[in-house]
Order: sequence, then C-alpha cells, then structure tokens
Amino acid sequence: MLSVKTPKIIATVLSVLAVGAQNPANALINNQTPNNSVLIGNKQLTTKEPVLVAINDNYWGLQSDFKVWMPGQIETNTNDELVSWSSATQTRYVILHRDMPTEVNYLTTQQIRQLLQSSMREKIASQGKVVRSTNLVIDGYPGLELLVQHFDGSLGQYRAFLVKGRMYGMGAAAQNELTTETANFFDSFRVYPQQISSSR
Repeated sequence: MLSVKTPKIIATVLSVLAVGAQNPANALINNQTPNNSVLIGNKQLTTKEPVLVAINDNYWGLQSDFKVWMPGQIETNTNDELVSWSSATQTRYVILHRDMPTEVNYLTTQQIRQLLQSSMREKIASQGKVVRSTNLVIDGYPGLELLVQHFDGSLGQYRAFLVKGRMYGMGAAAQNELTTETANFFDSFRVYPQQISSSR
C-alpha cells in the first residue's frame, strides 16, 4: 500500500507545478466556489453530493474545458482539484488546473516547454529520481510527461499541459507498478480550449 506521504507528494508536486516557475505571489489562481458537478449518462450536469461515492466516473471541468476518467473512488472534489484512490490497483490519481499569469500567453512553444521542464523537474526531482521525460502535445498545445521513482519506492507518472493560459496537471502514483488503468486515465484526458474563459 502507498505510504501516507504519497498522496501529499502528488498533491504538492502538482499544486506547486500549477503555480509555475514564477513567484507564487504573482500567479493568479482560480478562487471560485467549489462545484461538485458531474456529467452523467443523460448528458446533464448534476450536482453530486460530497457524501455520495462515485467509482470510475467521467468528470468535466467547471467550464466544460476538460474531461477525464477518474479510476476508483473520489476522495477530493473541488473546483480545481480531483483526487481518487483505486483499491483495485493501489493507485492514487489527481488532476488539477490553475489559471496562470497573463504573461504565459506571450511565451513561445519552446519557452513553455522550458518552463514545464524546469518547474516539473525542480519540484518532482526533490521527491525522487526522474526516470523518463517526454514532450507531449494536446490539441496543438505543449505538454510534458515525467516518470519518477519516488524516494519512498513508489512510481509516479505526471503530465502537465499549458492551454490558453490554463495549466492542467495530472498524476498517478503506485507502490508497485503503473497499470493499464493508469494508461487509460491519462489517455482519457480531453481538453476543450474554446470553453476556457480565464478568471484573471
């Protein structure tokens, strides 16, 4: 089973990553009221009470700007962070998003890749060893994936994308190995740039 520190590692790494390499005091963070809506089979947004248990659901972002399949049982569901635990594979999953300072809109693709590379490596390398780094693209927007062997022995996979000034961070960590379930989680992520309206 994952150590108590593993969920904190994922949340810490991704939330620091979402602030970026700039001074956090300069970052504009989405401070909307939490929304526990989920898209269900009838294509209607329905309020999901926090006490209800949802297992293996598809979740939409507050502005319908992204969709992701969350394996396991949801543990945290706020307007900008979703965390689940899959007892079947002993894996913790997280996705979060934050609006970035307007200055990121002026960065080139190469500069965005450098920003992702330096901020992710700085934050994640302190929690373990980066085993693999891969440049990614989603709908023409740059991203990065890191595979990390954490000091507690767990294996973590992390992705980050910067889409129209919004940072999306995803992570999965397992004590033994990352499974097909993890691949399905990452592959399920869809972003809808036309839906993004900044809270800046």
